[in-house]
Amino acid sequence: MKRLLRPYCVKMFLPFDTIAALSTPPGEGGVGIIRVSGPDALVNALRVFRPKRTIPSDSEKNQIKERFFYYGEIIASDEGAVAGTPPPSVIDDGFLVYMKSPRSYTGLDVVELHCHGGMLVLKKALAALLRAGCVPAGPGEFTKQAFLNGKLDLAQAEAVIDVIRAETDAALVSARGRLDGAFSRRVNAIKEMLIAVLAHIEATLDFPEDEIPRHDNLRSQMDEAARLLRALAATFEEGRALKNGVRALILGRPNVGKSSLLNILLREERAIVTPVPGTTRDIIEEAVNIRGVPIRLMDTAGLRDTLDPVESIGVRLAKERVKDADLILYIFDVNGDTEDGNSLSTDKELLKITEGKKLIVIGNKIDLSTGEKPTGVEKTFDVLALERGNDRRLVFISCATEDGIERLKDAIYELSVGHPKKAASAAALGELTVTLRHKESLEAALDAVTRALSAIEENLSGEFIAADIKRSVDRLGEITGETAAEDILERIFSSFCIGK
Repeated sequence: MKRLLRPYCVKMFLPFDTIAALSTPPGEGGVGIIRVSGPDALVNALRVFRPKRTIPSDSEKNQIKERFFYYGEIIASDEGAVAGTPPPSVIDDGFLVYMKSPRSYTGLDVVELHCHGGMLVLKKALAALLRAGCVPAGPGEFTKQAFLNGKLDLAQAEAVIDVIRAETDAALVSARGRLDGAFSRRVNAIKEMLIAVLAHIEATLDFPEDEIPRHDNLRSQMDEAARLLRALAATFEEGRALKNGVRALILGRPNVGKSSLLNILLREERAIVTPVPGTTRDIIEEAVNIRGVPIRLMDTAGLRDTLDPVESIGVRLAKERVKDADLILYIFDVNGDTEDGNSLSTDKELLKITEGKKLIVIGNKIDLSTGEKPTGVEKTFDVLALERGNDRRLVFISCATEDGIERLKDAIYELSVGHPKKAASAAALGELTVTLRHKESLEAALDAVTRALSAIEENLSGEFIAADIKRSVDRLGEITGETAAEDILERIFSSFCIGK
């Protein structure tokens, strides 16, 4: 009988090369660090580093203590030098730090050379290491070594780059939690639950056909696994917003307060504000932190027909940006007419370009309203001919007095992450689904569990149920890397910077 349950393992790419790369950003700086990782890391590093006190040979490399800073000279490698030539030249003074396998980031021997942060110094030091036997590291290759050596799983490896790129405190806390394994532990808990179900089903495959037990007792475990998968996949909207940020496009007719709103949210005079319609002609982009979510605000030219060729280009660009925006902030004057003579009915026509987008309709200049104004959601949405829905909000503000700005920030947060602002623990932030790859794997795993439940309902044989459960386990293994294909690994690590 063919067994469906099997161990899950990552294909190991051994032996490892000894790689080297600049680990600090290129450019001038106080200190530059070159990282070396691999079986010959210390041997190669000692060919280009000369301690001030002693010069250990390759055979004496065990004299180098772990995690000690050794002060010395970084020299041009004499590897391959012709006898009788001058001794190697000194490139710079610096430090050598050794981290012995497996107690290192990559799980292999790791050496760091710390020297002055000039590009020429670092270029010459790296070239010396390459002559000494190292090979240039590719993007993310140090982290890939760590993954292949079991120092971290694939989801944790992806979190490394998220820590580096985090733009807000919440994004950093989320990335740190995933790097510490919070998200992986949730995935693995579901996977272990399904593996236990799979083991139980496979144990029944040896029964004679007329004695096959029913699997009703497994339904509760599978229902719970499905519930957990559904809940974890549902965190994607919030996780993606924290990780990637939200592109928010500010739209509206001329002189309704678009640039004023941008300046208020940024807390700086980024855009020029004048009474003259058409002041903003190009798209102004700036990043801002709203309730912990990185928001990329884009102020646009006022939407109107114009004979000005420059302004008309700005209007066209504004409309084109709608399709790429995650959120539309459409601002209008609650007092009806604007200086270009258009009434609120014009906004109804302009809003048609936002169809299918998350939308916040913002009524501005409430401080100037003297008579009855559309203060109700129902009335305003009726006037603007907008459909109501969970992806639509209406907020009234005054850019002059800043009345309603906090309500607007709440609305931006809610539509960005999918729920109202609430206190989130560091643990909860670390358990968010943040990549489309993870979400698709979770949904595929959920689909397989759902099919397995249907197979039980239809009283199908254990082979059908086991095949779906195994498929679900495989898809969860893709998240943490146990069953990830090589092309997935290459795609993930190629997005890293060289030196990490």
